[in-house]
Amino acid sequence: MFKIFKCEGNSLFPLYKDSQIILAIKKNRFLRFKVGDVIVFFHKDYGLMIKIIKKIKDNSFYVVGTNPDSIDSRNFGYISKNDIKYKVLFRVF
Repeated sequence: MFKIFKCEGNSLFPLYKDSQIILAIKKNRFLRFKVGDVIVFFHKDYGLMIKIIKKIKDNSFYVVGTNPDSIDSRNFGYISKNDIKYKVLFRVF
């Protein structure tokens, strides 16, 4: 299943800009994640977030934004694979 998201904020600037539309695929048992993938995940304190996978350790992922002021794993640590909801495929416009 595919889903369209609208980026909010500049945590992934210049890769994705504020208000840019992206297309993502829902996590499923066939989908694999690797360093460099852009994912949509749920964080209990921040809600849905879009970040880049920087490191993978077991079933945990260290995720970052491209903006130094981004709230990411530098603030909250690794996320679990269960937190990941979608993998971003590309920008729509």
